[in-house]
Amino acid sequence: MADPVDPPLYTEAADGDTVRVNVVTKTREDLTSAARVGTMMKSFSTLPVVTLRVDQDGLDELAAQSGVVSVTEDVPVPPPLNEDVPLTGVDVAAAATGMTGQGSTIAILDTGIDTSHPYLKDRIVAEACVSPADPDYSATSLCPNGAEEQDGLGSADAGTGPCATVAGCDHGTHVAGIAAGDGTNLTGAPASGVAPGAKLVSVQIFSQFNSEDFCGGPDYTPCVGSFPSAQIAGLERVLQLKQSGTPLIAANLSLGNGRYATACDDDPRKQVIDSLFNAGVATIAAAGNNGQDAVSGPACVSSAVAVGSVTADDELSAFTNRGPLLDLFAPGTSIASAVPGGGYATKSGTSMAAPYVAGAFAVLRQAFPETSLASLESLLKTTGKPITYTGATTPRIDLAKALGEGAGNIADFNCDGVEDIAIADPEASVGGDAKAGLVRIVYGGGKGTFEVNQDLAAVPGGAEANDYFGDALATVDYDQDDCTDLVVSTSREDIGTAADAGVVDVVYGSAAGLSAGKTSVRFEQGTGTGDILAGASEAGDRMGTALAAGLTLAKEPYLVIGVPGEDIDGKTDAGSVYYVHGTVNRALIQGKSGMNDTLEAGDKFGSSVAATSEHLVIGSPGEGVIASPSPNASEVVSGSVDVLSHELNSYGLPTFVGASRQTGYNASDAEAGDQFGAAVAASEGTVTMGPLTLRASYIAIGVPGEDVTYGGANKADAGRVVVLTAAKSRNPVVQELDADYQQAPEDVVGAPEAGDGMGTQVALTSLGSGKTTATNLRMAVGVPGEDVGAVVDAGAVSIFSLVGAPGANDQWIEAGNASGMPGTPGTSRKAGSSLYGTPTRLYIGMPYGPGAYGALYAMPWANATGGLPQPVITYAPGTGGLPASGLRFGMAAR
Repeated sequence: MADPVDPPLYTEAADGDTVRVNVVTKTREDLTSAARVGTMMKSFSTLPVVTLRVDQDGLDELAAQSGVVSVTEDVPVPPPLNEDVPLTGVDVAAAATGMTGQGSTIAILDTGIDTSHPYLKDRIVAEACVSPADPDYSATSLCPNGAEEQDGLGSADAGTGPCATVAGCDHGTHVAGIAAGDGTNLTGAPASGVAPGAKLVSVQIFSQFNSEDFCGGPDYTPCVGSFPSAQIAGLERVLQLKQSGTPLIAANLSLGNGRYATACDDDPRKQVIDSLFNAGVATIAAAGNNGQDAVSGPACVSSAVAVGSVTADDELSAFTNRGPLLDLFAPGTSIASAVPGGGYATKSGTSMAAPYVAGAFAVLRQAFPETSLASLESLLKTTGKPITYTGATTPRIDLAKALGEGAGNIADFNCDGVEDIAIADPEASVGGDAKAGLVRIVYGGGKGTFEVNQDLAAVPGGAEANDYFGDALATVDYDQDDCTDLVVSTSREDIGTAADAGVVDVVYGSAAGLSAGKTSVRFEQGTGTGDILAGASEAGDRMGTALAAGLTLAKEPYLVIGVPGEDIDGKTDAGSVYYVHGTVNRALIQGKSGMNDTLEAGDKFGSSVAATSEHLVIGSPGEGVIASPSPNASEVVSGSVDVLSHELNSYGLPTFVGASRQTGYNASDAEAGDQFGAAVAASEGTVTMGPLTLRASYIAIGVPGEDVTYGGANKADAGRVVVLTAAKSRNPVVQELDADYQQAPEDVVGAPEAGDGMGTQVALTSLGSGKTTATNLRMAVGVPGEDVGAVVDAGAVSIFSLVGAPGANDQWIEAGNASGMPGTPGTSRKAGSSLYGTPTRLYIGMPYGPGAYGALYAMPWANATGGLPQPVITYAPGTGGLPASGLRFGMAAR
């Protein structure tokens, strides 16, 4: 058995001297025998650790005990700083995203925080002080009450008690400001910290030292330092707060000592750091300021996040530790932040870089509330900018990119990593042409607005009255240049004498914004290549009525274009879909080339479309369906949905894998006018089948014409939603998850009423950046015909989790309720007629008001899922740089 005692301790305890040590045992039961060998200095509530003062005989006895894992010196360390560098400001990448860390709490284990500082005031929700006094180290307590431990508000206030007069006690306030300071409306304050919406826990873990030997001379005495035993106790308090319900996401330790080129997982702090990680709290540790190819402790602990420092030019700070153990770099060169007394100062060091990462975790937790801590850490690493130096490459945190990558389907038209939004107003006038239509772009980060219309030089054709440019929108990086491209439908475009034939444009993004680079590509029947070239623009085709776009599993871009008014073989409005994928440009037609069903007039195949990286979903709300297994049953126009795979069949078309209909064999009998498939949405995910986890698509199907029996009466067109899953290795591939997403079950909010139209719009969104399952999916369902009290057709949105019964955890959104949706219900505003979700926000279009032009609400998902309400962003003409004009702003958004 290896000696658990750190060898230098034997030398320090020679000649009758004693040494302060942290003893880690296998179990808490082993502590009793270990504690007997010395003087107890500190015990812990939950950890198998004890701090003792022992002599050489005590070390020998500890070495002989089989239950002892490690014995290391409880040596105090000062806060690491290096201030001889030029001044710069803190890079707050999150500020441009609208994510502030609201809803999370960051623990700052340091020299306390000035609780009255305006940069941090009213943000501290809990305090504690663990400040050992030890005469052998000339150490005295910094707790305001003079004891070695103190809990409660005021116990870690750096502006009062001994800390108010000791040099170095400004460190914790400065660190806290970087993580979560809020400079809004403060004169002379630096820019806000990384997560100005987060709350703070302050734990004072430093002691005052009055020894010139420890402090480095008379000019630096007294000074402050932190015993590792105090750090363990502080981390244990953080764990207890987390377990009691405080929404902690990170514990920041801007301190350290030692030189470690390999992981130090025998460190006594390892167990509590592991426990915090398992509880969902990341321990962020400064790497140290020795300029060496190693890190200090506790950054050397493998489960801690070790952070080094770079300059504003992405050069390694001269002082920073580095090397293979480093997890991340962050800005740490001359960072401006708060100091006690209401002032501000600049400091440099890995101490300043660590809280940048702590704040980043809070921002990511707000953006992705369902994502695991490990996935958030991975997201920061994989999206960071690689910084290569001798011996290693370490990512420099890029929070904006992490938010964009995690969100997956956000639009980034100008390639800056910040979420942009495209908002359609298909009935707006352009150049005097009524209802020509346009799309307004709001660039994230306050970078302005832009208008896309057919009069732009980069968009083919020209604006004409009644074009309705912006009927439908989709986004995809179609030219794969890392900038999002905007797909715009003009489904009522006249082509020659063919009225409402329709076209689709792909408007390219670039670093300079939309349409600033290449000329848009137009898809118009009778032009281009493949089946689109072979087709012909005919009156009423309405090409582009529905759009979907994305990337396949092979990361290849595709487009799905619905043409529900297409006449085929004399069948009026049979409908078709164009599928464009690389060199594939094919028309999907029912009953042909391996496609499902038969070609019939009025099916309107392609009225709705959705897609994931594996599947296409096509709605045919006019499809005739046999409603009963009776051999003499006739068809009723109820609707159907087809699911296809991106894998091509022998005809070179996407492969049909399944269909869903309202028949006697399925969820309920089909009825005329059900409009099954009038709206569809899809999201990637996984499903479990026995021991297997299968890649799958979740599919939501709106049935707004469904009649519902409620209270003994028929509620015509009350509506509902059906949810399916599609997984390649199952038989059948397409299976129904639930068909009861409606207001009829007693535990679902609301009650069905005639004309509600529930399912007119549906949106499926993953609320995380990791593996998507039913657990982190949310479905938003539009109920635009909902009467709110006496307000007719005010509209509403119903939110469902896909876990459990539909009413187990549903949420209801209407104007003015607890969701934070602005305003009050208005007649014929039809909230829920336009929906779109990203992992950060639910976008609720209000094209029928409030206001003369319409509006779009960007609602954080926390509001829509019963979490802590956060501010809802309102986009409306006449505000935020948007022109005060239009008619149906918010009809679509992407």
